[in-house]
Amino acid sequence: YVFVFQPAEEIVEGAKAMIAKGLLDKHHPDAVIGLHIVSFLQSGTVISKPGLMWSGSDAFDVSFSGPGGHGGMMGRRGNVLAAQAFFIERLHTVVEGLEHDGVQCHTTVGNISSDGAWNIVPRGVLVQGSVRTFNDSLREQALDRLRDLLRETQSEFEVSSNLDLVHGTVPLMNEPNVTRTVLEVGHELIGDRASLLGRPLTVSDDFAEFLTRIPGCYFMLGAKPEGEAPAAHHSPGFRIDEAALPVGVKVLAGAASRLASQQ
Repeated sequence: YVFVFQPAEEIVEGAKAMIAKGLLDKHHPDAVIGLHIVSFLQSGTVISKPGLMWSGSDAFDVSFSGPGGHGGMMGRRGNVLAAQAFFIERLHTVVEGLEHDGVQCHTTVGNISSDGAWNIVPRGVLVQGSVRTFNDSLREQALDRLRDLLRETQSEFEVSSNLDLVHGTVPLMNEPNVTRTVLEVGHELIGDRASLLGRPLTVSDDFAEFLTRIPGCYFMLGAKPEGEAPAAHHSPGFRIDEAALPVGVKVLAGAASRLASQQ
């Protein structure tokens, strides 16, 4: 058995860094199992699915550049703030109609920054976000549309733009046999509180990088605090019911033991 404590999941870098540092050169596991705490699912539940469970993601930095100028003397032409507003308002069109199993791909803007002021239109603005897709074909279509939208924005506002893409991680694909074992162990421990996820989610985790190299399963462990409407993941108010943790440990240990006995 090898115990892996994956860091930097939030920025989808931890598993890739561990692999790059030689984790899988030193160890050659037959299967890999991981869990993710989920604050919006009933505490003590275990949920997973074979095949595609979570989307892949690409992070983007889009910068718009223009001449800048006086806030009272500038219209649309060369206005980078007007350009970024146009871009963000239309960003959803990048993934319109791009779906898998009835779930549409997803775009997000998480940060906008510039150095303007109440009476100054800045020379530049940076927009940071992500595009989440379910396979290579959908990814290429979405990124092509993203580039088209940038060209349209440049033409409409007479600004220049630059796109920096950082490929976050591949879609998370669970191996069916390992996933079946995990859910069987979960069902034996907690009954119907171990269940199948119906459709994939537009969240991402670079645990998926392990799954491209080793057959395995990632499962969600519900930990919603009782009687609360939990704050979103990645927010300062994030909180879990820690009483759910023993369930996750038992499922991890039980599934690992059963898989080892089958080798």
